[in-house]
Amino acid sequence: MNNHSQADIGLASILDNDLYKFSMQQVVFKNYRDSVVNYKFTNRSRSMKLNQQAVEWLTNKVKDMEKLTLSEEEYQYLSKLDFIGQDYLDYLKTFQFRPDEQVKFHLDPLTGDFELNVTGKWLETILYEVPLLALISESYFLYVDTDWNHDSQYENAYKKAEALLKEGCKFSEFGTRRRRDLQTQNTIMKAILDAQKGYVKSCEANGRKPQGAVSGSSNVYLAKKYNVTPIGTVAHEFFMGVSALEGIEHANKKALQHWLDVYKGALGIALTDTFRTEVFFRDFDRDLALAYSGVRQDSGDPLKFVDAMIKHYRKLDIDPKSKVIVFSDALDVAKAIQLQNYCTKAGVNSSFGIGTHFTNDFRKLSAPETKSEPMNMVIKLNVCNDKPVIKLSDDVLKNSGDTAFVNQIKDQLGLKD
Repeated sequence: MNNHSQADIGLASILDNDLYKFSMQQVVFKNYRDSVVNYKFTNRSRSMKLNQQAVEWLTNKVKDMEKLTLSEEEYQYLSKLDFIGQDYLDYLKTFQFRPDEQVKFHLDPLTGDFELNVTGKWLETILYEVPLLALISESYFLYVDTDWNHDSQYENAYKKAEALLKEGCKFSEFGTRRRRDLQTQNTIMKAILDAQKGYVKSCEANGRKPQGAVSGSSNVYLAKKYNVTPIGTVAHEFFMGVSALEGIEHANKKALQHWLDVYKGALGIALTDTFRTEVFFRDFDRDLALAYSGVRQDSGDPLKFVDAMIKHYRKLDIDPKSKVIVFSDALDVAKAIQLQNYCTKAGVNSSFGIGTHFTNDFRKLSAPETKSEPMNMVIKLNVCNDKPVIKLSDDVLKNSGDTAFVNQIKDQLGLKD
């Protein structure tokens, strides 16, 4: 198994997950605790198929999820996060995955396609997505594509972080769901934080104030381990679920209001593209725009998004310089720096959540000039309380849901394409 550390195979903790799964779970706990959902796995990398050995390993690791519970130390750590309420924290302390009941998957013997569904109460199943994706990715690179190793991961990540920091970028590590494995993500975090130490030291030596910064990690386990801020707010699934439970016409507004009711302005980054950004703008009125510190761009043309967002803020008589745009769509160093420069000139703050470019950026051992491609895969909310849900991304390739239903909702929302 290449140069893997056995201690870093699989999941490390119940906190080995992205923060926004917990932040969404808290809102579901307070508002929709009896709602029942189904999630569906989609492998966008159709040529990258798991084999039987990978599925057997995955079966064992998913089974092991039932052993993951919140330790007393982890409980105390979460209790210090101001946005986590005591009632939710007490619930989480009793939480236990039930994969035998809630997770079903198999490898189709005829097509070789891997199929997976998660079904149960939204409150209970919401935490599965990210760790399941991480395990699926790991299984593939343990047993299918083994033409790689961990060499140079620290050095490569250090150089990337150093370049971002020198250009004044503020960024977080967002790579849990498509990481090659925990060992890689752990190495990446070490490198990023070491690069920040070196950058700050260099600035101090030259009498300059540091402009770039590592904001933290989306992975709560690693944020705790390295004493950095856990980063994250909300995902598309929350808006999708609200659309099924409270109607799609103003699902953005209802979801954003529920979020405010729980977090009172904390975790105040609004996600714009669940049903297209143009629909989001209809609901993102002055009161909401003032209440939220910024927005997240996750699909479509980011430069056009910046222009549209600034135009919308100005229409609401809000200074764009008082807001931030968080970019999280398939970023690499060059793209982040380009967006940083564009935002600076346009007059709005920027931040970046960089995932796969950090945690699954490898070369083939047999042909170092060739990239060892990561898996492109998602687990999306599919049904909520027996109602189908959809996502209408600013990038049509990221849409999810039945085609006929997607077209019906587009008509309902007055979308022309």
